[in-house]
Amino acid sequence: MDYSNYPRNDILCIDMRSFYGSLEAMKLGKDPMKVMLAVVGDLNRPGSIVLAASPALKKRYGISNVSRYYELPNDPNIIVVPAHMGDYLKASIEITKLLHDYAPPEAIH
Repeated sequence: MDYSNYPRNDILCIDMRSFYGSLEAMKLGKDPMKVMLAVVGDLNRPGSIVLAASPALKKRYGISNVSRYYELPNDPNIIVVPAHMGDYLKASIEITKLLHDYAPPEAIH
């Protein structure tokens, strides 16, 4: 098929790769792609949900964002942190502001 007559648009897709977990890893000075980190809603409740699992934790143990705190393996290399929703909101707003510096509002989804 010849696409030369179709309009050409540059598209940027940003994969936030476990956004909450990535922010928490950065706050700890860790590599978000290598650290085994879980963000848990309430550390005082074993049944609390894992809100974010780092890519390394997902890969090694199959932990996902629907796992429960008590399902985390007993591994001293796993860092468990509480959720800091205010931090995630601030970071998301800053990223959105940055996108608006380079693209019109109607192009951001």
